[in-house]
Amino acid sequence: MSFRCDLVIRDATVVDGTGAPRFRADVAVEGDRILAVGDLGAASGREEIEAKGQVIAPGFIDAHTHD
Repeated sequence: MSFRCDLVIRDATVVDGTGAPRFRADVAVEGDRILAVGDLGAASGREEIEAKGQVIAPGFIDAHTHD
């Protein structure tokens, strides 16, 4: 899927908060919304961040301390 967005975070380790195993993926963001998570090699972002070796948790809020 080819598209353009504000930000693409590439090759991150994703922890999605569902209890599923972590996985490697790209995350596309437009404004304050996550557009897609997965293999987004065809997507381009106005800004791109290489996140190899980094963990991200898109959409997850730690309600204990950050709500």
